[in-house]
Amino acid sequence: MKSKNLFVLIVLVVLVACKTKEKKEELQVEVAPQDTVQVAEVVEPEPEPVPEVDMGVNLDDKYFLIADTYTVKEFAESWNKKYQQQGYKSAVIMRNEDGYYRLALQSFNDFDLAQSALEVLRQEEDLKDAWIMVIEK
Repeated sequence: MKSKNLFVLIVLVVLVACKTKEKKEELQVEVAPQDTVQVAEVVEPEPEPVPEVDMGVNLDDKYFLIADTYTVKEFAESWNKKYQQQGYKSAVIMRNEDGYYRLALQSFNDFDLAQSALEVLRQEEDLKDAWIMVIEK
């Protein structure tokens, strides 16, 4: 009888061992090869075009950045040439009420833009006294 019990015990151990192998095989997960991974390209949105700002003087504008004021037209024109050689699109303008010639370096229709441009101009040593002249239309 002992041999029969021993035989049954061996058969049970073998069966349990076989079931354990089956369970291990069932738990295996198949992994896709890495070369099947797709890489998505990031498409950058096109930047919005920046409107070009005319940095010169337009007599139809309302706000003028004035570098200096002159009583003699020739002096104003002489300084205007010097500023134009420095890259400004300046112009000599005159207000009829007082007769002074004013050297305008830039003009704007928006006060905030004029104020910002004035702050930049005043950083230059020769333009620390620049100011904004308003012409009502």
